Amino acid sequence: MGTKDKILTAAGELFGQQEIAMVTQRQILQAAGQRNTSAIQYHFGSREGLLRAVFERGVARIDARRNQIVDELEASGRQPVVGDYINALVRPLCEQRADGESGVQTLRFLDQVLKDPSLRLMEIMKGMDNGMRRAHQGVVHCLPDLPPMLLRYRLYASSRAATGVLCDWDRSRKLDDLADVFTDDLVAMVLAMVTAPVPPGAAKRLADRPAGDLEKMGYTAPCTPDA
Repeated sequence: MGTKDKILTAAGELFGQQEIAMVTQRQILQAAGQRNTSAIQYHFGSREGLLRAVFERGVARIDARRNQIVDELEASGRQPVVGDYINALVRPLCEQRADGESGVQTLRFLDQVLKDPSLRLMEIMKGMDNGMRRAHQGVVHCLPDLPPMLLRYRLYASSRAATGVLCDWDRSRKLDDLADVFTDDLVAMVLAMVTAPVPPGAAKRLADRPAGDLEKMGYTAPCTPDA
């Protein structure tokens, strides 16, 4: 394994184990067995470049799978329903567990990413989120009566829930023979979260509140009207 791959592997492991902001370049280099303090800048340009590279190694696979599922939906000739798009969002995450330690590391990394409000997620994921965007847009199209701000919050919350559950599930491999059952059930649970009845009075209060940039659906919670 070359220096670049060693740094990439070490960074992925550390980013998945603790808050991303708390991981130092020194820690990454030590874990990668590198003494050259400029190795990250040399191979990745910056810390953000390294973070994007970690994304590319794992998240790009997830997004490719999401694109495949949406492509199959569009080619089927039938009108997709909201559950189809939720399946496109959730199932590729579940499939990471079958990809060995690399897949599990990706899930842990995603879990940490979604917890960190300081990350410029849209910029880092640019070019690796087409499948996610298509699925989000499908959900929005299928739920026109749900207040946009509330829908954005639900997509974000369900992403946090799904990655968190999968990370916890990985602590025990004893139920791997039921992976298909739990995958189907997780899709169903996320669907229930996204389509749950709107709390009394919420629709009226949220009717005139913008959700912010609709392109950010599911990336961050709507903390402010222009978030």
